[in-house]
Amino acid sequence: MNNQSWAKIVTRHRNNCEKILSISKDIRYAGVFNEYGRTISGKIMPGVKPIFSPDSVRHEFFAIASMMRLREKTSKTLGELEFILITHKKINVLLFYKNGITYYITINKKIKSTTTLIRKIKKIITLV
Repeated sequence: MNNQSWAKIVTRHRNNCEKILSISKDIRYAGVFNEYGRTISGKIMPGVKPIFSPDSVRHEFFAIASMMRLREKTSKTLGELEFILITHKKINVLLFYKNGITYYITINKKIKSTTTLIRKIKKIITLV
């Protein structure tokens, strides 16, 4: 892949992250990483204090990327993965995966229903 192609991919995902953040003030972070957990793009909501240190982010993304690769193997039996919602005491994490690319979105815990949010994010994300 040449530098121009890579720049196009990064720009597309950065734009998607910005659009995702514009959906709701309850979205803290929207990021994209590859099948090895390497960040392609990411954006944190202005004024939001990050929960993870840079080292913790690398570990988190690598762990999630590994899990997503393993989940991909079951997709022939179960059908294509739509999304994964991970709930923690402090935040919720929404994951969307296709073709080695994962969108990682953190959401404030106070949000009551994620159904509308998920639908809006799916419209933005067009993974090829």
